[in-house]
Amino acid sequence: MTVPLRDTLHELGEQMPPARLPEDLWRRGRRQRHRGKIIAAVIAALLCATAAVVPGLHVEPQPASDGPAIPRSVELPYFWQATVDMAPPGPATVLFGGDSWGLTGDPFEEEGGKLAVVGRNGAYRMLRYPDDKLRAGQDVRLSPDGNLVAQSMLTGGPAGWLVVTDLRTGRSRGYGDGPPACCFEVAAWRPDSGAVLVLHRTDGAVPPGARYVLVDLASGAQVPVDDIFVRDPVASAWVAAFAPDGHGFVTTRPSAGGTELRGYDAAGRRLWTRDLGDRRRLAGAGAYTPDGSAVALLTIDGCPEACDHDQLAARRWQVSYVDAATGADRDGPTLPAVTGPAVRALGWHGDTLVVVQYELEDELLLNPDDTGSAETRHVRVLALRPDGAVSVVLDPPADVSSIDIAQDLLRDGRFGGPVPDPAALPARWSVIASAALCLLVPVLLAAAVAVVVLRAVRRRRATARA
Repeated sequence: MTVPLRDTLHELGEQMPPARLPEDLWRRGRRQRHRGKIIAAVIAALLCATAAVVPGLHVEPQPASDGPAIPRSVELPYFWQATVDMAPPGPATVLFGGDSWGLTGDPFEEEGGKLAVVGRNGAYRMLRYPDDKLRAGQDVRLSPDGNLVAQSMLTGGPAGWLVVTDLRTGRSRGYGDGPPACCFEVAAWRPDSGAVLVLHRTDGAVPPGARYVLVDLASGAQVPVDDIFVRDPVASAWVAAFAPDGHGFVTTRPSAGGTELRGYDAAGRRLWTRDLGDRRRLAGAGAYTPDGSAVALLTIDGCPEACDHDQLAARRWQVSYVDAATGADRDGPTLPAVTGPAVRALGWHGDTLVVVQYELEDELLLNPDDTGSAETRHVRVLALRPDGAVSVVLDPPADVSSIDIAQDLLRDGRFGGPVPDPAALPARWSVIASAALCLLVPVLLAAAVAVVVLRAVRRRRATARA
């Protein structure tokens, strides 16, 4: 450094005002250090809470080594459970609905209803609907191979009065013109899962009524079946069934004497008609015997209609048969009767018929639907055997009031599988965002409280020094 430069810097230094350090510089440093410790403690507490919870968020189970099976029961899903479109579960074993919080609404979404899908790997996923009255196995039906779900509406789904969701991809496709949920109900799946028979309302026709329509899923073609009739709004449990080979099907409609059963070939041409009276009904979508030669009916022993609570609960249902080719009465496996307000056939395993048994709520509406969501307290799945034995195939929790089962597993007798536990993750994105916001609020509050406390301490110390 040269002498002139040194002298210049010295003069400039003398001209600068002296640095003013606060008297409590050390205390300020300590306060900043304490503030940092408090924030670090809050973050550590949150991390510890997360560490305590995470071990309970088990990973989803994988398929059993001996192949998928219908579980002995199911668990109720979390209300934040991921939806099918967010994380597809793959082919399903069971579809069910009910009144638990996880199957209705929650604070993070609009009002509506949900049905739970249990994948063959044990994953629980949700299908969301604007209507909270939709029932698994009736309004919403699982395809025979467990890959697809057919419904009349779906929250966030595509346009069309029929919506089919692929559980393997999470994508949905709409069929038909018109607003969702206006025009039809799902009646039955064709056994190859390639077509759906729907009951389509014709409100604009004269006279208004309904007619069956066969919808081909690959082409979207819609084939009307037979003529228009006035539908029974409370008979959706027993409307139609397909033969195991898909070469024919039967449908029901109201008649002057009660219920009329009609048989058709694969193209929808009517082959025969049979009046069942007011005490016999089609057993359900699984009514055809395994060889396709007979169709199972259910005969009510007790009050057939306009029944009170005790009369409905005391009903006994006996299985009988008609010939699939002619509609005439014929013999079939003798099966034990089932007591309850309603019974619905899911399908056959050999000569064993698998049915859903309904249990009533304690109070009924004025015009009850035998299988309505408001009237049903609980359902369970039974196996009726020719030796007179009745065994429970699937007994879900008390809040489950509707259920459907994949036909391929039922037909193969894949019963008694383990009960899968729902995994807490993945969760719906809307719930994750809301939970993150809820977590952020207490952190900000804690930080604000810490700042207020530190400022109060600082003021007290300053006052004491003064």
